[in-house]
Amino acid sequence: MTQQPENNATARWVTPGVPTFAVVGKVNMGKSAVLATLLEEDDNAVIRISSEPGETTRCQCLRLELDGDERLRFIDTPGFQQPVEALRVIRALADDPARGPGPETLVRFVERYRDSADFVDECRLLEPLLEGAGVLYVVDPAVPVHDAFIAEIEILRLSAGPRLAVLNPHNRRQADHSAAYVDAWRSQLGQAFNLVRTFDAHAARFAARRDLLAALNQIDERDRDHLQATLALLDAEWAQRREDAAERIQAFLRAALAVREHVDYADGETPDAARRQAVQTATRRYYQRLSHMERDASNDLLDLYRHGHTRAATGVALDDDLDLASDETWRRLGLTRRQLAVVGAAVGAGAGLTVDAGALGHTLGLGTLLGGVGGGALAYFKGDALPTLSLAIGRRGAVGGRRLTLGPPKNANFAWILLDSVLIRYRLIVNRSHALRGDGTLAATSEEASETVVKTLASARQKQLARWFKNSARGRCDDAQDTEARQAIEATLAELEADERR
Repeated sequence: MTQQPENNATARWVTPGVPTFAVVGKVNMGKSAVLATLLEEDDNAVIRISSEPGETTRCQCLRLELDGDERLRFIDTPGFQQPVEALRVIRALADDPARGPGPETLVRFVERYRDSADFVDECRLLEPLLEGAGVLYVVDPAVPVHDAFIAEIEILRLSAGPRLAVLNPHNRRQADHSAAYVDAWRSQLGQAFNLVRTFDAHAARFAARRDLLAALNQIDERDRDHLQATLALLDAEWAQRREDAAERIQAFLRAALAVREHVDYADGETPDAARRQAVQTATRRYYQRLSHMERDASNDLLDLYRHGHTRAATGVALDDDLDLASDETWRRLGLTRRQLAVVGAAVGAGAGLTVDAGALGHTLGLGTLLGGVGGGALAYFKGDALPTLSLAIGRRGAVGGRRLTLGPPKNANFAWILLDSVLIRYRLIVNRSHALRGDGTLAATSEEASETVVKTLASARQKQLARWFKNSARGRCDDAQDTEARQAIEATLAELEADERR
């Protein structure tokens, strides 16, 4: 998506071969939010979304580019300021009062007032229409239809281009009352527009965005082939993103399963104390690295889906003292014990375990809300077993002392918790509208964080991934196994995108 500033002296808004639509509406009706979502633009410097009236004061050209070519052009226009008065003047300028005004009357209106102090915003928003741009008219159905809106609709009806009206229920505080006006809006808009569509710019996912772009294909047959090709390119790009996302998630998992933390220490006079201190240091570093890796992987996914001004947080705990031995915790992340038993039986027994590091404690903090496993050692609890990490201690060579190597957790669920965490992040990312601004942090409610993914995977896919986890942790995966695992992850991402509950 690219931006073109306004230049009143030379501006030509419409280019042959590029379908162009002026986004029009009364101030604060969500025009910029609709544009931000359609064009996947979350930068306030390009499209500013504000609750302040009159935020858009000049026309701004914004392009949808695919494969390096401009496919669609949208023009963010200032809202109507005096629609009732403007309509009165336009009617007076008609050649035949009995027949009423037409497109040529709009030309006369703009020519008369373009360089005056009257109807400044109306002239600016009409100029692209007079060049042949279509209309994308945005209204909030929570607001009643009044005379000013009726005047706007009548003025836009006089334009010669295709017209699509969008009901954008962006005011959440009035959401309960919006249905009362929808029928009135549809009745009024249906008299002047080719199509009327509902599009919640603050909640729209890819499918809704695609559907709105597809609606443009229905209002002007002259652009049908071009718009159909644009939709095909859009679908191909989205599929490529999903493939890239699966590769990045797999790379994160492979790297996380290979993490080891080394700490050197001297035996000294109190070797047990020195060893305990080294274990504590290595444990802290180990989980900090995992947390940062998960955060970086999430930020890569945010960039891939063009949320460049949103970042993933790290270090937000699910609970101040989350006991990983509790059934509640195991219900949240990773597989259930029964699922672990099933996939474990299918894959075979794991490698032998090394020295127990369980003396570190019983309760641990879990890092990032969505799975930066950030606070302590994880284990699959059986009876009174404590959370443990794999631990190896060897001599440091001729200089003396010892080297301690820590990681990974001796826990069949560890890889599943890592995968669950990044899949929850992914679900948040693909569900996030570019119209949302907030504080720029990717966050989830406790309900969203508890709706884990890996438990719902088909058993066959769980077994595929379990085999890959085991072989990857040992560095024994071949290309065929990597491809199989990546395809399983990609299929899971497609299912998350298609989940109609969100």
